Amino acid sequence: MTRVKNASFLIAILITMAHLLPHAAAAEEAPAATRPLTVRVLDESGAPIPGAKIHSGVWTNAKFPPNSDYTTDATGSVTFQLPAQVRILRLWARAKGRVPMFANFDAGQLGGDPVPKDYTFTLAQGTTIGGFVHDDIGAPIPGAKVEVCVTSREPGRGGIGEPVVNKWLAEAEDACVTDEHGFWALNNVPAGPDWRIGLRLQHPDHVGDQDWRGMQGPPFSLQQFRDQTAISVMQTGVRVNGTITGPDGKPVPKALVIWGDKPYHNSNVQETFADDKGRFQFPPLDTGKTLLTVIAVGYAPFLREIQLVATPQVENVQLQPGKTITFRFVDAAGKPVPKVLVNITGWRGKETLFNWRHSNVPYSKIPDKADDQGVYTWTWAPDDAVDYLFGKKGSQWRQSPTFSPGEHEIIVKESAGP
Repeated sequence: MTRVKNASFLIAILITMAHLLPHAAAAEEAPAATRPLTVRVLDESGAPIPGAKIHSGVWTNAKFPPNSDYTTDATGSVTFQLPAQVRILRLWARAKGRVPMFANFDAGQLGGDPVPKDYTFTLAQGTTIGGFVHDDIGAPIPGAKVEVCVTSREPGRGGIGEPVVNKWLAEAEDACVTDEHGFWALNNVPAGPDWRIGLRLQHPDHVGDQDWRGMQGPPFSLQQFRDQTAISVMQTGVRVNGTITGPDGKPVPKALVIWGDKPYHNSNVQETFADDKGRFQFPPLDTGKTLLTVIAVGYAPFLREIQLVATPQVENVQLQPGKTITFRFVDAAGKPVPKVLVNITGWRGKETLFNWRHSNVPYSKIPDKADDQGVYTWTWAPDDAVDYLFGKKGSQWRQSPTFSPGEHEIIVKESAGP
């Protein structure tokens, strides 16, 4: 799925931690009791669609894989197992040339058990849209990756348990790629006038999109995409490279180097790693201000605002030794509370420093959990304050004040909720 975006940082972290904690606890439990679900995929005439792809996302307190993929057989059906108890079930269905669909089943909104015994998707024949990708002097760009999404102009479409169009028509490995003329086409678009098309373009020699083009209106109308005349332009941009060194001037290999802010929320990759000689290079970036952040084990994180004005542009970074911060988590009686999760939520008013483990971002190797004695230690923290979020299953979440290096005792209170 696409990387998370357009949500508040705190909400995203809370959701991430809320999902991680039950699964982490369940790892020590017996395998979940299961029950079958049969999913059928049909065309408009009711004929089966063999080879359709089904993706399931499962939220449960039991030990169970959260994401799974299946393929329908000759009868257009596939039967797979789900946990006996499910909080949320999400299903996606797609087939070549067909409009992809999505269905959401939420126990909190549907009441009781949200999972049906069987479920049927009807995938309509898709229509075709297309266009061209050019550079800033009007030349076609072959090999550009074109991701396509769609949203409805009609309010009130969809509902819990009701199949709706999956807005992600072509993303990640399913993205379109332009030919030698810079042309791309996609044939799984829903019919009708009540749709808004969004594009996101990527190419190693041009500035990639961080947001979706066209979702708020111009530059293109739906008809231009249906006529396959829309021309999208990618800028050449600014190339930034540099070398990461330590206090002694020697290269720091494999440092994590980040450009821009909010890498967790951004739809696209905005991180790279330095090579064995400490050298890094960003893809082409748009002119203007951006942030340069460096995270390397054993050194204090680095953050600097840079102005992108020329290409190529050299930004060398010399890292300094880090400081030690320690949290001791105890209950109201002073007894250690083990395995408390510790998430970084901000630093210097920015969100480029992170330690949560998620597919949205690389692993920064910053510690993210207290040990069995309830002690969390980070020996290469910044020398100034960092914002944290503490959490543990069965205890209250705590959005903390900022903490500077040193030793801090944190009282973990039991949750008043279920």
